Amino acid sequence: MKGRRLLGTYLGVALAAALLSGIHALGDSRLFDALVAGIVFTAVNQLIYAYPDDIRGAHPIVLLAFGAVGIVQDTLIWVLVSWLSGKMGDGLHVDGFPTALLGGVVVRASTFVLLALGPRPVPQVPQDS
Repeated sequence: MKGRRLLGTYLGVALAAALLSGIHALGDSRLFDALVAGIVFTAVNQLIYAYPDDIRGAHPIVLLAFGAVGIVQDTLIWVLVSWLSGKMGDGLHVDGFPTALLGGVVVRASTFVLLALGPRPVPQVPQDS
């Protein structure tokens, strides 16, 4: 599940960078700049976990709550990526909050789709000693 979450994050960053005209590469290589942004997304998403354990078995209200919190989280990460990229000279620049919001929707949607496509997690049963 963790691998699908990471892949979904990277895929979402790449899709948002490719699809949204308000996200610009600061360096020469758009691929490298998207990779830098993906690393920042991955690091922050590992610190703040906002995904249900079983996305297909979750109640729709739970999915909406996780989705809304995740979109806000990813929007703020886009703002952070843009600020860090400006300081480093490499990475992706986001033109404004509406573009960051759309980027957050793209990242969260791609991650949810990849989580839903994979096999269901096996529940851990405590073993008696």
